[in-house]
Amino acid sequence: MGQSIAHRGPDASGFFIKDNVGLVHRRLSILDLSLSGNQPFYSSDGNYILIFNGEIFNFKEFYPELKAKGYSFSSSSDTEVLLFLLMEYGMKVLSRLNGFFAFAFYDLSKKEVFLARDRFGVKPLFYLENDQEFIFGSEPKVIFQAGANKNINAEVLSELLFYRYVSGESTVFQSVKRILPGHYFSISTATNSKKVVRWFNLKNEALNHAPINDPLNWFQTTFDQSVAYRMIADVRVGTMLSGGLDSSSVLYSQSSQGYKDLSAWNVSISNYQFDESSLAKRFAESRDVLFNTFEFKGNELMSLIRQAIINNDEPLMHLQDGHLLGLSRKAKEEVSVLLSGEGADEIMGGYVRYKVHDKRLRYQLLQVLPFLPNSFVKADRWKKMKRYLSQGNENLQIMTNSNEHFLADFSQFGFSESDFRVSYKEKILQESKEIYPNNPLRQLLYFEQHTHLYTLNDRNDRTTMGASIECRDPFLDPNLVIGIASLGDDWFDTSGKGKKLLFESIGQKLPDYLRNHPKIGFSIPWDRYLLSREDFRESYEEIPRCKLFQMDPFDKIDIRKMMNRFEGGDKSFLPMIKQFFFLSLWFNIQFEGA
Repeated sequence: MGQSIAHRGPDASGFFIKDNVGLVHRRLSILDLSLSGNQPFYSSDGNYILIFNGEIFNFKEFYPELKAKGYSFSSSSDTEVLLFLLMEYGMKVLSRLNGFFAFAFYDLSKKEVFLARDRFGVKPLFYLENDQEFIFGSEPKVIFQAGANKNINAEVLSELLFYRYVSGESTVFQSVKRILPGHYFSISTATNSKKVVRWFNLKNEALNHAPINDPLNWFQTTFDQSVAYRMIADVRVGTMLSGGLDSSSVLYSQSSQGYKDLSAWNVSISNYQFDESSLAKRFAESRDVLFNTFEFKGNELMSLIRQAIINNDEPLMHLQDGHLLGLSRKAKEEVSVLLSGEGADEIMGGYVRYKVHDKRLRYQLLQVLPFLPNSFVKADRWKKMKRYLSQGNENLQIMTNSNEHFLADFSQFGFSESDFRVSYKEKILQESKEIYPNNPLRQLLYFEQHTHLYTLNDRNDRTTMGASIECRDPFLDPNLVIGIASLGDDWFDTSGKGKKLLFESIGQKLPDYLRNHPKIGFSIPWDRYLLSREDFRESYEEIPRCKLFQMDPFDKIDIRKMMNRFEGGDKSFLPMIKQFFFLSLWFNIQFEGA
């Protein structure tokens, strides 16, 4: 089983098998590079066994406490600390951990296995459960290698079509589910029973958080501590630098705290108006940081995309996976850890698309937009907003804010709102209303922290671990996320670039050319690639023949007609064309062996 995820841990492997329990581990060595850090980890009496993927950044802070209780250490690994904490406190200790993780902890005498996942889903954990067996692993391919059938989950295809991803416990595979972030399973191998516990609830944590008297100073201090935690490693650490505010803030914090031997890693796209590599280069060099940029195109990019699909197992959503996999491979030649700016937009309100739900007067004035003739709405962004607002229902708008296409795009094919209802999304929306009853913007952020952010974490994990790189996200430190969620509404003004906390603290220390640069994000000219690049054209032409699109609900869409409109210059179909292109590639690779 472990061989299928050797890319996640090329440095060592180990296993435990006894009676009807087997644990397999692949190691990517980050802390304690000696043999003492290899897994599984065993207690001295052999009763407790742990396999663990991730990092516990505050592990050294537990040394005095554990030594006082009689524990002695044979390594300098955070895994050993986690083992002792679980032995001493059980799963109650999870709330004290600062880090990201997926682990399996086995109590041999009680015949009980605990499976746990971190608060924000940075590290993945999938499982299959039936009457005969319970199989789990970091990626679905582990479960398939163990003999499970790889079949499409027809019940989630409407969600996949509309939202571009599958949320909650379900996956696109019929037999595979995911353990939700902030949850753990307790499984008795003696009684074949399972208990599911939600150990982290952001709503409850935020409501019970102590008041923050000086938010700007608190944010600066807490963010710097988060970056310092994520610099803990016995290997070299680099930083993904886009040229935007978030990743630049990470690099600024690293350099201002005095860290040396820093390196920045960037993807560039030549002859593209949204390429920000020159900004990233200028800033890295101003901080005396080694700058590396790479462009991936043609056959190389298509090969990377195919490998990203294999790595990811599930369909790609964000579509930069090939570029990020390529960058991770290049970075692996020098580093084993990359820091990222992921999460800042979702926790502080940085996306332009959030602005519509910020000011109530603005939102009310925008309600006229769906009633304007198309001839009055010229800019692509306003056209998209018109389609978005035409949904009418603000609850649906919140749930589709990260979508690229909306109900209006599907109504022409006979779909209605009821076709795209998802119980997990409705549950999270209800939670958001309970914590922020009168603020749609805060509801939206809470919703995206439990949906869209998880998909970004999935992407980052698969693309970086696909190159044997660990990705760390300073903005997703639990102290930051919980504290920010507890702040008053005044700190979530989306004026300008949004992210008021970041912009008014670290942002004021960044140079003007970064601070005043419009927010762009990492975009890719897919229309140019699909229509003009021979490397992509062959796969593009295969879209109408893909067997996935013969299934409900895809069979309701006239794909060939949509492609003809797109080829004729109608760019309004680009979001759907992109999705169908990548779904076709995914299906053919995963199910047809193409």
